[in-house]
Order: sequence, then structure tokens, then C-alpha cells
Amino acid sequence: MPTAPFDILRRHFDGSFIWLEGASDLNIARARLQTLQAHVPGDYFVFDQASQQIVANSKREGGSDL
Repeated sequence: MPTAPFDILRRHFDGSFIWLEGASDLNIARARLQTLQAHVPGDYFVFDQASQQIVANSKREGGSDL
């Protein structure tokens, strides 16, 4: 079974991250951030398993700076 190389996470109120779902492509993951943000506002992130870094977040995708 192939794995999704990108994880979509939400920051919990205590600062921890909650895994929501995986994505096979960065563009798909970024689009999903916008959808999630529109339905339930919060801090969402895309984590790249290969680089072990956050590569996108809902604040940047929404046009706001961090």
C-alpha cells in the first residue's frame, strides 16, 4: 500500500499537533488547507515526511504572514 508523503496537521490549543489526513501531492495538500480553514478556522500545516519539515501552513495559504 503506497503511503502519502505529506501529512496535514492542525495545531491543538495546547500547542501540540493533531494529524488529520495524508496527501499524495503538495498542491493537493495546500488546497486541502484552504478548505479546512474555510470550514473550521485554525492553524493547519502540511508536513513533508521526506524533509521532516513543515512546507505549508494555513496562515500563509490564506494570504496572512506569520
